[in-house]
Amino acid sequence: MVGNAVRVTTASCLAFHLCRYGLDRTVMAVYATFTVVSLGALARIPGSGRQRAATVLTAVPAGLLLVTLGTLLAVRTWAAVLGMLVVGFLVAYAGTTGPRIAGAAPGMQLLYILPCFPPYAPDTLGQRLLGFLTGAVLLAAAQRFLMPEPDTPPFRRLLAGAAEAAADLAGYHGGPVPEPVLARARAAADALRPARIPPADLPAAPSLAHKAMAHAAEAVRTLLNRLGALHTAAGPYRAYRPETTALLRAVRDAARETAAALRRGTRLPPGEGPRAGPLQSELAPVRTHRALDTLGRLSADDRLNYLRRRSLVVQAADAAVVLVLATRLLLGDRDVDRDPAGHAFAYARAHAAELWWRRLTAHLTPRSVIFQNACRFALGLAAARAVAGLLDLQHGFWVLLATLTLTRTTSLETRSAVRQALLGTLIGAVLAGGLLAVVHDRGAVYAVLLPLVMLLAFTAGPLRGLAWAQGGFTLVVAVLFAQVAPVTWQLAPVRLEDVLAGSLIGLVCGLAAWPRGAAPEVRRNMAAVCQAVADGIGRTTALVADRAGAAGTCSDGGGGILALNRALLLAQESLAQYQSEPRERTARQPDWPAVLVAGADARRGERLLPGRPGRIAPYAVGAWLRQAAEDTAAGYRATARHLRSGHGTPEALPRPLDLGALLAVAPPVPPAGAAPPARADSAALLVDSVIWLDALTADLARIHREM
Repeated sequence: MVGNAVRVTTASCLAFHLCRYGLDRTVMAVYATFTVVSLGALARIPGSGRQRAATVLTAVPAGLLLVTLGTLLAVRTWAAVLGMLVVGFLVAYAGTTGPRIAGAAPGMQLLYILPCFPPYAPDTLGQRLLGFLTGAVLLAAAQRFLMPEPDTPPFRRLLAGAAEAAADLAGYHGGPVPEPVLARARAAADALRPARIPPADLPAAPSLAHKAMAHAAEAVRTLLNRLGALHTAAGPYRAYRPETTALLRAVRDAARETAAALRRGTRLPPGEGPRAGPLQSELAPVRTHRALDTLGRLSADDRLNYLRRRSLVVQAADAAVVLVLATRLLLGDRDVDRDPAGHAFAYARAHAAELWWRRLTAHLTPRSVIFQNACRFALGLAAARAVAGLLDLQHGFWVLLATLTLTRTTSLETRSAVRQALLGTLIGAVLAGGLLAVVHDRGAVYAVLLPLVMLLAFTAGPLRGLAWAQGGFTLVVAVLFAQVAPVTWQLAPVRLEDVLAGSLIGLVCGLAAWPRGAAPEVRRNMAAVCQAVADGIGRTTALVADRAGAAGTCSDGGGGILALNRALLLAQESLAQYQSEPRERTARQPDWPAVLVAGADARRGERLLPGRPGRIAPYAVGAWLRQAAEDTAAGYRATARHLRSGHGTPEALPRPLDLGALLAVAPPVPPAGAAPPARADSAALLVDSVIWLDALTADLARIHREM
């Protein structure tokens, strides 16, 4: 916080003094200073110094456009209001594309707000644009070289570390696994949790590279989880069968090759890099052998526990295959969808414009908290611009600034912010009025005071709260404007009046537009996830049991899995906002992360199972699978209805899968070596499907226990 205050103070004072006293360009000085303040203090751009500087420079074209629009639309109040409505929504909604853009959005709003007020002076557009450019360049230089935020490990390095930890874990084929190896695996998986990753490093953008990184992260976390569970389930001294040992070696080799490719980070030449083929050749016989062996022993063991334990190594190998393919895609191989397991990578051939369009339209619904926030800000800023124009307020810019900085996602939080802001502004106005009365027109005194007041304001605000921030900023604008034009102590009460007007507008918008924030949406969106999971179970079971349609229809290019992805995206955003919102009282909430886990499990099965070879036979076995899937889906639909209604109690805990009924209709299982290939593939597909449904049933039980 102190470092950012030093950077913003240095860049803004340098920009102001250079333009005001060096070049004698008053308009240019104001725009240069407010560019630094808006993008350096008002915005919350995440990341290291290098990343922040890059974000500021990337925002330059958009900033030039906003300054130009604001200057031209200031010709009429109605034009400026309509422009504010559109710009306010678009800038806020652009946060859907990633944390860096979302962090810069509040500051970008200011670049339209400042020039959209009278006087209408298109002849000063050149000075305004040069001032903006000067401020942006100086801020970027300060972020990069003046007490810069330290660099963080790039996401690819975290992926490489997790892949290496998985390779080490797969290198043990029986006997005790050293605790340091297990601890490293747990730490590597934990480091890839979204909550642990700095926002600027999250693969959250809709680009192909970010989608591939997110896909690889999900795969390597699954791989670490399954390998850890495999070694725990096996016991400290239990030896693995030869085919299992060979498969674990293939997993180890694939993970190491993946880690090496990620650390190099260069584009893969044709035929080089990690390959999924050797791993798949080891996986296929183990999958079928284990399935036949497992089905043959189910009647003599604790059925579900035995089934889960025997499937762990196959699930680990599946995750390793996905990790290899996602890494190849990340490093430039867009042919991964042609791999036998590549049906989950249909987005590999999508154009960048298509990926961005999908992301932008995913949140274009009133159920999205990002859409709600964008509407709230747009309406509030447009109303503030209308009030300032119709009442001809002397410094209407401050009305919009107050609305922008004080509007929160809940009416409760907005009321709290307004109380603090008004108190801070009142104290700051008293101090500013006294300062202006004492110093009067001695410009040298203001020039000396400006860096001191800025440093105090930009340090105390983040450290001590909103009241200090508003009070400090009141002093800053008083000292700044005293060097631009003659002012008197009456500037202070004008500032107080404008903040009061902006606060009232923010309060009204907070009460009128979704006053409860994300609380209602988190339940609706989690209900939508449960409904999407139920639909996904039905689609996947139809493709597996009936072989209805082509395998590729269940990839990311299909409408079904896109609907599940969208439901997960909206639920994650609403949950993140809900957890950040203060509340007067906190009621017991369901285990929302468990709902997201269920969605991820459903998506994993929908990506993998339809592409597997084989056909469920005979008909009675397929009927059992369809009924088990329908029972599980019905449980998720009931949970969705309960979450939407918000009252009553959910139905009884879901029952585990009835494997006894499956064994009653399943034909005798031949030995692994004597089974025809079609029978072996059928057994493997059945076991994989049962394990998938069992995981979803366990997820549903966990959700119910927390209701």
